[in-house]
Amino acid sequence: MKKIALLTIATLVMFACGQQAKKQVEAEKAEVVLTVDEVLEQALELADQEVLVKGTVMHVCKHGGGRCYLMGSNEDITIRVEAGEKIGAFDQEQMGSDLEIVGILKEVKTEADAHNPGKEHAEHGEHGDGEHTEDAETEAAHEQIAQNQESAERIFFIEGLKVK
Repeated sequence: MKKIALLTIATLVMFACGQQAKKQVEAEKAEVVLTVDEVLEQALELADQEVLVKGTVMHVCKHGGGRCYLMGSNEDITIRVEAGEKIGAFDQEQMGSDLEIVGILKEVKTEADAHNPGKEHAEHGEHGDGEHTEDAETEAAHEQIAQNQESAERIFFIEGLKVK
């Protein structure tokens, strides 16, 4: 009876250790560290998702440290990181050091989005009565804004959650 009890306990211990190791491997897979270059290359797929990015701090905002810029493989490849409430602020002493930042990759909204989100004016009219009140000049301007927006470079930043 003692042998069965010891064998059962040994089996449970081995099983528990195996599960813990499996969870650790899964956690490591979930925390894939991306370079700044990789984040920018995959930005469309990663938008609005949590990322872990590593880069060299090339600039820290002097007015409270609310943001910093991480450099990729050269100084022309950078991404802005907003400290936000979770991080608080970046320090000037971090300049030149490598940081790993966990955050949400966000796209910068353009002026065209702010001016005419969802093309509201063109669909519902200025008075909201369903009557089309735009003149041809305004409609042409909205079309031009939409075309420029489609061809414009998309810009992304990271809303920081924590510094590792």
